[in-house]
Amino acid sequence: LAAAAGTVEDVFADDLFGTTVVIDHGSGLRSYYANLQAQPNVSVGDTVTAGQTIGAVGNTALCETSAPYHLHLSMSLDDKSVDPTDYLPKL
Repeated sequence: LAAAAGTVEDVFADDLFGTTVVIDHGSGLRSYYANLQAQPNVSVGDTVTAGQTIGAVGNTALCETSAPYHLHLSMSLDDKSVDPTDYLPKL
């Protein structure tokens, strides 16, 4: 699910982390979702809302094919890595 509203900036197959979606949330904030299914639900240029499904967890991360299905989530602010929990909605 998208961490926040934004625009899909990139969708690509990373050599190690598999299918990856990058969402630009504005003001320098981006979220990165990796190890998704081969065909995510979004394309470059799509506008997404917070909580919108962007794809299912897959097993496309070649560096972790023996690990259980899981999502790699990271975020950056002005191209510097930040803790995603600081930006995710509180449950």
